[in-house]
Amino acid sequence: MSLIKTIYKYIMPFEWRFLLYKRRNRSEVRTLRKKVFKSDKGNFSLRHYDTTQSIFVHITKSAGTSVAKALYGELPYHYTAQQYRVIYGRKTFNAYYKFCFVRNPWDRLYSAFSYLKGGGWNDEDRLWANENLSEIESFDDFVMNWFSEDQLKSHIHFWPQSKFICDRHGKPIIDDLYYFETINEDFDTITKKLNINAQLAHTNASKRKSYLDIYTPETIEKVRKIYYQDITNFGYKFNGINRKTIRNKTFVDAR
Repeated sequence: MSLIKTIYKYIMPFEWRFLLYKRRNRSEVRTLRKKVFKSDKGNFSLRHYDTTQSIFVHITKSAGTSVAKALYGELPYHYTAQQYRVIYGRKTFNAYYKFCFVRNPWDRLYSAFSYLKGGGWNDEDRLWANENLSEIESFDDFVMNWFSEDQLKSHIHFWPQSKFICDRHGKPIIDDLYYFETINEDFDTITKKLNINAQLAHTNASKRKSYLDIYTPETIEKVRKIYYQDITNFGYKFNGINRKTIRNKTFVDAR
């Protein structure tokens, strides 16, 4: 059965598989746009996306919790843009304003590692960390001896950011790209676009050293190779940004 599933995933693109799931579970997917899932850390819901005619693609470890709570009062899920295109249908998806925040891949990886080692969001994260990171002695050990392209799939916090916002051909299918590093200015831009009066309050933040003080030349280079597509798409350097924007489904220099 596992071989059949592997072949199925290889032959059938991700968005098509999700579309088939939608057709088999029409009621579940339809109610998803209105349903509220209660949580002690904040309720999860997509209902305000229809109200504001916007879709925030929440990339993990990129300040998404703070942004979502400020704009919508609730948390979205970590759906990819391809999944949202299926959930809302292409006509509505294309009509709504779609955006995300991205983050320096070196910084994001260090944040994800620290977050999961510290227990993560819930019991599922803690169980995963115990099974995968309990014997990891340091971030350097994690990058050099555990982290790899194969391991990107092992937890959503390690997924390439491009996976969240691009189609199967690697083309972005959202409207605007915003940056964790300029979150306050970018958040103001979003509120004006959506005509929302909101203030950004930082939540879910971790206290730790700057990633600039943690990396070695060897770990910098390894992360550069593994997250090469994100670094290229978003214009990141280890300690800087050549900011990008999206035009005609292509990443181009913002200047």
